[in-house]
Amino acid sequence: MAGSVPELPLPGAPLLLATEEVRLLWSFVHGDIMSAPMRTWLRASLGFCPRHTWAYAVVEIELWESGVGARGGHQPFDVSVLYEDLCREAASRLARGRAWGRRPDAALLPSRPCYLCTQLAAPAREGLAIGYANSNSVALAAEANLARHTRHWCSATLDTWEPLACPACLGRLAGADDGAWLCRLHLAEALRAGRADDADPAARLAAAARRLNRLADRLGAFAESMTAAGPPADAEVETSWIAALGFFAGWRFPAYLAGAAVGEG
Repeated sequence: MAGSVPELPLPGAPLLLATEEVRLLWSFVHGDIMSAPMRTWLRASLGFCPRHTWAYAVVEIELWESGVGARGGHQPFDVSVLYEDLCREAASRLARGRAWGRRPDAALLPSRPCYLCTQLAAPAREGLAIGYANSNSVALAAEANLARHTRHWCSATLDTWEPLACPACLGRLAGADDGAWLCRLHLAEALRAGRADDADPAARLAAAARRLNRLADRLGAFAESMTAAGPPADAEVETSWIAALGFFAGWRFPAYLAGAAVGEG
């Protein structure tokens, strides 16, 4: 099972994507996301690993320069479409609770490996690796690694998303009801350890499922705001993509980009 080894949140540090990572993600943004077999894989793998979850957002935001809607570009449209689907998939799994597996954390674990990781681990093909539409992958990687637009998104919306962040990711003491805000990785860890605020595991999973369904609704509204006729997004809707990626991959990376204080727990 892909989730047999505990995952770790992406650290609060520069991402520094390799050229091949950017080449593969840029191709993914332009087509693979629409493939039915790919979507089936991503549902089973609960998206990407923590590194490639945030890398996916960085690549789209930094490199997609134009678009429709009020912002016109440098926005996480594909990310929002995919993670609305993944939030609903995860919510469905969590609502079934222990029916998903014998372990209380089973519904939070991927059953397939990260697609990007498998591509990177595959034997190199003969010939030159061409970027999407013959793009210059080296130049695109250099631009993506600056993360200028992603940094602005995270810092400009910090006041809205920081209260929703996983306290374990940010090294903060959790309040009595903060277990509901644990990210997927720390919630799985808490369930394995018999913690999660000493709440019943089924109740904790059900609370997380409700949160994910609400988040999926906001992601749908956010994606609509990035279309020609879509209404503007309010602050909560506009940060829904950060909340979704934070749940699946941890909050340390956006906290780093925003310059938020992170304690040691």
